[in-house]
Amino acid sequence: MNSIKAVIYDMDGVIINSEPLWREAEILTFKTVGLHFTEDMCRETMGMRLYEVVEYWYDKLGWEGKSLQQIEEELLTTVTQLIIEKGTAIEGVYESLEFFKQKGYKLALASSSAMSLIKTVLEKLKLNDYFEVVNSAENLDFGKPHPMIFINTAKDLGVKPVNCLVIEDSFNGLLAAKAALMRTIVVPEEENWNNPNFNIADYNLTSLTQIIDLKI
Repeated sequence: MNSIKAVIYDMDGVIINSEPLWREAEILTFKTVGLHFTEDMCRETMGMRLYEVVEYWYDKLGWEGKSLQQIEEELLTTVTQLIIEKGTAIEGVYESLEFFKQKGYKLALASSSAMSLIKTVLEKLKLNDYFEVVNSAENLDFGKPHPMIFINTAKDLGVKPVNCLVIEDSFNGLLAAKAALMRTIVVPEEENWNNPNFNIADYNLTSLTQIIDLKI
């Protein structure tokens, strides 16, 4: 088995408890064009890029009165504000980062979120000094579940994809990491703890706090 030389973290739902805030922002934003979202509807697009989420729902439900770009901008503004006000680190994130740092692994962040939001999160949680590489998929040709962001991040780290370990919470992100031929840890939301789709991960955990007990 290939040895691990780098660890790549997803952001939303992995280092910050932002998935509930994304759902809150989506429900608030889409309500302005007369769409009444449920939390389960929001979960359909977990791991996708912002404009992909907006396009997905426009194709599926449609609306009038605001352009897709307006909805995208309002959604980003709303979730950014919610993260500044209420965002908290996922339990175990600092311990896991220190664990990998002490092992000498390179650390990176690879997120579907806009770079402006990534910067907000890193500042909010005081994590800027941990990551050698920070990448957003917002301007890539393909987002997750395509592996492009992870392949690019490995290249930026100077590490082969097979020597990278990815930490994800969404199925789209997990598929992207697998497609990049990387090792995977998945820490899904509680409602997905028994979801068989996540069994394709090398390690399926219920908390980041379990990482320090793994033989990695």
